[in-house]
Amino acid sequence: MFKFKYALILLPLLLTACQVTKYKDTATIEEQWQLHQQDLKQINAFQVNGSIAHFSENSRSYGRFFIVQKSIDRYEIKLTTPVGTNILTLIAEPDYAEVIDKNGKHYTDYNVESLMNKIARIDVPLNSLHNWLKGFSNDSINDKIDNSGRLASTEFLQQDKKWLLKISNYMTKTFNNKSVDLPAMIELNHDNERVRLKIDNWILR
Repeated sequence: MFKFKYALILLPLLLTACQVTKYKDTATIEEQWQLHQQDLKQINAFQVNGSIAHFSENSRSYGRFFIVQKSIDRYEIKLTTPVGTNILTLIAEPDYAEVIDKNGKHYTDYNVESLMNKIARIDVPLNSLHNWLKGFSNDSINDKIDNSGRLASTEFLQQDKKWLLKISNYMTKTFNNKSVDLPAMIELNHDNERVRLKIDNWILR
């Protein structure tokens, strides 16, 4: 009797899961993208690590990154050389940013992008990091969606600069008992400046 009651409880859940899977299989690309956007909106805290390359007209640099996103507007980034030597740590909160360099010296500013440009000569759209890093956008004009209903490319403004975002590869993770695709390869382009992120792993919270 107990097993029978347990089966009755599980049956509606299994049927719902099957209906969701069936819907995803038959949904249009646009409908899949809308579902994917809803999943991404719920992901507000995570850890991500990988390698970074920065190319400009006169220089090239390579390193490793580790990002802890605590909430939508609070995060910490650690940058190291390819062999693991510390380069800097960035702490970002609303209207406050702090950089700690390899010698332990602290620098602060109210604007995270201005601070990183001034201290490290890194000009990356950090104010929108939380969205583009996980492949989220809501720009109906510039968003280009791949055949799996995920963001392939988009454009966005950083003050007076227009950046082109491309996501060429994804990996699948589990969040709230659902499979969700997150970027594995990201490229940002502005004029002669290019930033490439190769992501090794996501940990969702």
